Amino acid sequence: MGTRIKEVITTVILVTATWLSAAIPARAQSASEQNVDQGVSGVRVQIDNDLFAGGENDRDYTGGFAVTISGDAARDGLLSLDPLLGRIDGLFTRPHSVHYARQFGLIAFTPADITSSQPLHDDRPYASLLFMSNGRVNVDTDGRGAWSSSMTVGVLGLSMTSDLHSAVHELVGSEPPAGYDNQISAGGEPTARYTLARHHLWIANPSATMDVKTTVQGSVGYLTETSAAISMRIGRFNTPWWSFAPELTDYIGAPVPVAERTNPAPEFYLFTGARVKARAYNAFLQGQFRDSAVEYSYSQIEPIVAEVWIGVVTQLFEQTQISYTLNYQTAELREGKGARDAFWGGVQVSHNF
Repeated sequence: MGTRIKEVITTVILVTATWLSAAIPARAQSASEQNVDQGVSGVRVQIDNDLFAGGENDRDYTGGFAVTISGDAARDGLLSLDPLLGRIDGLFTRPHSVHYARQFGLIAFTPADITSSQPLHDDRPYASLLFMSNGRVNVDTDGRGAWSSSMTVGVLGLSMTSDLHSAVHELVGSEPPAGYDNQISAGGEPTARYTLARHHLWIANPSATMDVKTTVQGSVGYLTETSAAISMRIGRFNTPWWSFAPELTDYIGAPVPVAERTNPAPEFYLFTGARVKARAYNAFLQGQFRDSAVEYSYSQIEPIVAEVWIGVVTQLFEQTQISYTLNYQTAELREGKGARDAFWGGVQVSHNF
């Protein structure tokens, strides 16, 4: 392994370890909130890549990496966004049975031709986001409805994305990306996003072999949109329906708590779903306040985007699961080379304590 790759991997480990070590209790729990996940109740690591979808394409949403922790340590850690998230949520919901999550991650987008160092004005722009997010799931008293929300802050356009992307390509022996100097908000620009979703469990058979739920979501920030989704899982499962939320994914997995199984039997199930989004703003295509070498106006992006996904979850060890998801999304641009559908795959490993 090359020295550069070692440095990149070491940096990722150190940053992740520092963030996890900061997730220590820092405030008292509100009397109106019933937290059922004490300490660090679970950890999830996710890697997305378009190569996981088959073929050799390296474009559009090319990949992402995220680490999520669950429990009151996720709520109370240093620099936690949960106090702000709780205040905003209080305008819309009343806390009941609240589960907490915190996520740290990086996502990247590229045009189809990554060998050119020149701006490609007929394709999607390079873009990246390094982010930190807090999430909540608030389950209704009857157990058939839930609210989920998240607050995310991050930085667009950091040069470290180019270094990490190049290191991965060096590792697999492919051409490094040459155009990150032209990415959205190149040099760095802060950004943020708030999301709120309402979930309803439609079908839950007594044998716990199938459930179906619907979700309506809205968000304001670097992605401003509304959406409606339906998702289903079939097989053998014993985790709560609200903890399974592929419909909240916007490129990388949302900060959803890692739930404990209700019995020790191993899980194995298939899942699928679909989502339609009405999008008003996408910073990864339109940029923010800073000028970018390649960016698009609202009239050039698709206002309606559809997604479909299919995947599988299985047990690795007694407290550890692995899942694979294949995602399809319709084009986000109306014309040019960037007006194409996108595919990517995601692998998640989750562990309960």
